[in-house]
Amino acid sequence: MGALALSDQILDFKSWAKTNAEAPVTRVPTTCNGCGNRCAIFAYVKNGRLWRIEGNPEANGNQGLICPKGHGYIHDLYNPDRIRSPLKRVDGRFQPISWEQAYKEIAQKINLIIMDKGPQSIFWINYPQPNHAYALRLMHALGSPHYFTHGSTCYTARNAGWNYTVGKLPSNDLANSRYIMIIGRNPAGGIDLGQVADITKAKSKGAKLVVVDPRHSETAILADEWLAIKPGTDLALLLAMINVMVKEGLYDRDFVQKKTVGFQELEEQIINYPPEWAEKVCEIPAKTIMRITREMAALKPKVLLHRGYHGAFGCQYLNSFQTVRALAIANSLLGNINREGGIYFAQSAELGELQPKHPVPEGPKVPKADGTGIPGRYPLGSYGDGIAHAIPELALRGELKCGFVYHHNPLRTNPNPQRAIAGYKKLELLVAIDTVLSETASIAHYVLPESFYLEREEAVDTKHSGKRGQVSIQQKVVERMFDTRPGTQIIIELAQHLGVGRFFEFNLEEANELRLKPLGNSLAGLKQKGVLFVGKPWKEGFDKIDTPSGKVEIYSSTLEKLGFPPIPRWEEPLVSPDPKDPHSFRLLHGKQAFHTHAMTANQPYLMAISHRYDLIRLWMNRRRGELLGLKDGGLVQIKSLVGEGKIRVKLTEGIHPSCVWLPSGYGVFSKHLTTAYDLGLSYNDFLPTLFDPAVGHAMSSEIIVQVKKV
Repeated sequence: MGALALSDQILDFKSWAKTNAEAPVTRVPTTCNGCGNRCAIFAYVKNGRLWRIEGNPEANGNQGLICPKGHGYIHDLYNPDRIRSPLKRVDGRFQPISWEQAYKEIAQKINLIIMDKGPQSIFWINYPQPNHAYALRLMHALGSPHYFTHGSTCYTARNAGWNYTVGKLPSNDLANSRYIMIIGRNPAGGIDLGQVADITKAKSKGAKLVVVDPRHSETAILADEWLAIKPGTDLALLLAMINVMVKEGLYDRDFVQKKTVGFQELEEQIINYPPEWAEKVCEIPAKTIMRITREMAALKPKVLLHRGYHGAFGCQYLNSFQTVRALAIANSLLGNINREGGIYFAQSAELGELQPKHPVPEGPKVPKADGTGIPGRYPLGSYGDGIAHAIPELALRGELKCGFVYHHNPLRTNPNPQRAIAGYKKLELLVAIDTVLSETASIAHYVLPESFYLEREEAVDTKHSGKRGQVSIQQKVVERMFDTRPGTQIIIELAQHLGVGRFFEFNLEEANELRLKPLGNSLAGLKQKGVLFVGKPWKEGFDKIDTPSGKVEIYSSTLEKLGFPPIPRWEEPLVSPDPKDPHSFRLLHGKQAFHTHAMTANQPYLMAISHRYDLIRLWMNRRRGELLGLKDGGLVQIKSLVGEGKIRVKLTEGIHPSCVWLPSGYGVFSKHLTTAYDLGLSYNDFLPTLFDPAVGHAMSSEIIVQVKKV
């Protein structure tokens, strides 16, 4: 009888369900890893499993909001495609091995490579993470200069243009602006939750929003006016706007006189770019250019032209660097630099260092092989980011022999994948640190599995800058499910096995305490709240900025000495479609609000959105499509100099006739990613390996493709 009663108790599902439903809930502040924004969130745990997440309202970056990527990517914690232990490639197949064996064998191979080819033959590349300083420390400890980020395929031209004009990359005070122009940036699709929130705040107070984009983007839906500019001609629009400001005296005379250098030289040159000229180039009516310029000038200084990101400015065209320079100058003529409602210098937390307790390795004694920062090669290139898409070329030439790839997938996110595959396969040793077998991890010699972000604690972060600086932290929310390790722990343990452990005689807890110490904040306090405000609040105006003159450099003598135009001038894109060929288009690309590059494509819930709304399609202007005999949803073939593929088409009036547009995040070709495999195409399939002559960026919209009906 007692056994029967016990059996009834065990099999009483209602009691079990009630007990679980009433289980206590734990809230853990952490940061999302669904994209590079690293939004601050609260994760809730129930019965040892992740229950739900919500935004942290104190965070500058996301203001308490979470996007579809954040909500969807958490489910990858339980994705069956996750790597469960270290892997070694043996006869073309992966075999599970222990961490100790992996570290030991990797260290032996690297030491032999260093003895044979020198430390400069080793590189590390990652999509930036809070622990990137420790990856850089590892490379420097080994004597290698070759630390890379994805910047050359994303943002390096934008950063360079602002750096050479106002000294550093600024932010946009969108919430307080009375007139906002966004050129080639799509924060509603990108996605930047804080910026979208600030745009809606500004609009609720009567601000006007003008979006300039060849495609009617998610942000254009919010706009009062959408200008469908011809791709690659944003520079012409900006030069014409500057022309109107100068010719009609609409600029802020006091600001220009006191805070800029080179206005007289600008005045002499800008007469070459009237709106009537720009209309023929960018296909925006001269009357519209004049009207919008006058509207903005009438409300200065609480107006702004968005500082830009990837599209139009980051790494798109041969003229991207000059376009950013013109963008910065147009803003400065409106007198809005570091002003409320304009472009401002955000307050960012300055973390402390680990020395003197933990000394820093000496800097490398050899330059980067990619040519960043070297006059005569890519003198405006970012030494800190390097030129990531040069790695395959350097590997094929034998200059790079060994590489670590962390939180990045260059075989899918770099141009010309066949060339990238050839280069990475040429390496004597490739080590991938990942959570899944991405395209890059699939060809690695060793794969070190990183714990999913909800399973690990990481380095303190300063991502959330704003009118007051913030620090944030990613904390462990649930216990690790498999034999995986946090990224920072992997870096430290690699260093110890590679014989440079003397530079890593600390753990993450100690490092975080040391880096927070100068800010007057404790690690315990940060863990309790997830984000903390630090430093002094932002102040309007400036005495000096970080340029040689201490002022906004409309005319840059530094650029002149390096052989580049000291004042922006018109420069044609590298390539253009053939207007006589009905099949010739420029290929553009951009994000959808629920995918991050190819990282989230393997997430079943997020991919279900793509299928439900039929979003894995090539956008084409309806009139041009009909001239090719196409119907909406029909199959087309895309072909360029380096690649070809087939995809269904979306015919729409919401795109400029000279181009077609592919959404990013598709075209996954790793068979290990079962949800995403072989769905859609990537623009990188069609893009040759290009290097802008000034910054070295990928010029990723300089692709002409042939599109034909299948």
